[in-house]
Amino acid sequence: MPDKGRKGNRMKLTLRNALIALGNPLKSLDYTFAYLSYRKKIARLTGSSMSTIEQLYSEIIDSKFMQDMESRSGSSKEFSHLSMLTPFRAPTLYVMCRIFKPEIVVETGVANGYSSSFILYALETNRKGRLYSIDLPNQPGQEIEKDTGWLISENIRGRWELSLGASRKNLPLLLEKLRSIDLFYHDSDHSYENMKFEFELAWQYLAKASLLIADDITDNSFFDEFTAEKSFKSTKLFKQGIIIKEG
Repeated sequence: MPDKGRKGNRMKLTLRNALIALGNPLKSLDYTFAYLSYRKKIARLTGSSMSTIEQLYSEIIDSKFMQDMESRSGSSKEFSHLSMLTPFRAPTLYVMCRIFKPEIVVETGVANGYSSSFILYALETNRKGRLYSIDLPNQPGQEIEKDTGWLISENIRGRWELSLGASRKNLPLLLEKLRSIDLFYHDSDHSYENMKFEFELAWQYLAKASLLIADDITDNSFFDEFTAEKSFKSTKLFKQGIIIKEG
């Protein structure tokens, strides 16, 4: 079969799997597009070459770390599983941290610790940086039967500091203490009001050439409103949004 025919069949299978997995045609198309385009979007957003982006994604997706995450979490990186291990979700956090090499990262929302693990693994690979996480355990939709961040392996916990409580209380205190941060990752309460509070507060402390990344941006319209107002480089990968603060 010609290469063009094989590629067409793979795309049809990819779309079919998305339709089955998501059940909603519009969401399925958005998910499929994100899966097919995430490398190009990250290259364009960061100004990196495609070869660099390919290398970094391969670095994390083919790693022993990823194998361990799949084994311990019971999740899969495969397309149809829609898990945090899907390449354009937690692995993209790794790639962005490898490119920007942040010194200070602040995260709201930990739960099992998928995102925290990928950030910490990137910091460890960079040999610099620290992650400060805030988590209010067992919120609706994030209920877990284990301790906050249980997925985070012991060998990368040395760069991690966790505080338990609501971000409304803990985030202002943490940012005032740190004074400047290089990456802010939102994955706590995804209400419009809380996203607005966290984004606007964190933005004041983000240094030049820093990152604001958020999960579940499709829960409300705030990410789109915020990016339109700020007019900085940004991209969306299904439910994840990324903004580069350039100045």
